[in-house]
Amino acid sequence: MRIIGGKYRGFRLEFSISDELRPTKDRVKEALFSILFDKVIGATCLDLFAGSGSLGLEALSREAELVDFVDTDCRILRKNLEKLKLDSRDGVYCQSFDKFLKRSSKKYDIIFLDPPWAHLNYFEEALKLIFDNDLLTTTGIIVCEHPKNFKISVDKQKDSRSFGRSVLTLIKHD
Repeated sequence: MRIIGGKYRGFRLEFSISDELRPTKDRVKEALFSILFDKVIGATCLDLFAGSGSLGLEALSREAELVDFVDTDCRILRKNLEKLKLDSRDGVYCQSFDKFLKRSSKKYDIIFLDPPWAHLNYFEEALKLIFDNDLLTTTGIIVCEHPKNFKISVDKQKDSRSFGRSVLTLIKHD
C-alpha cells in the first residue's frame, strides 16, 4: 500500500492485515481522489477509523490544510507519520470514534468514514453523531467505504460508485 499522488507520491505505508482490517486498495483510493480532486486542496479533513492513516495521509499529500486522525490503535499511524517526518502530536486521537465525535466542535470539509467491515453498525452511529454535532461544513462531504452488499441509510444527498467488492458512498451536507 502506498500514497499514490501529491508530494508524498510513492511512499510505502506500513499497515496491518487481519480478518477485521482491510486497507483501501490503491485503485479505489485513486478513484476517490479523482472524484474529490480540487476539494482536497486547503481542506480540513477527518480520518475516522484511520488505521495506517492511508486516506488522511493521501489528503495531506494532495495539499489538505489539516487532517485529524482517529483510531483506537495509533501505533502504525504514528510509524507512518514518523517516516514522513510529520508531527504526530497534534491531530492524532487514540480513542473511540464515538468519544471523539461527541467531544469535537471542529467542522470538517471532508470526513473519511471507513470502519472495519465486521462493525458495519459503526456507519449509522458515526453518521448520526456527525450530523447531530454539526461537524460537517455546509459544502462538506463524507466519504464512506463499505462492502457492496451494505446500504447506507441517511436522508442526505448521496452518490455511490462500485469498485469490485467495495463501494464508495459520498454524502453531502444537504
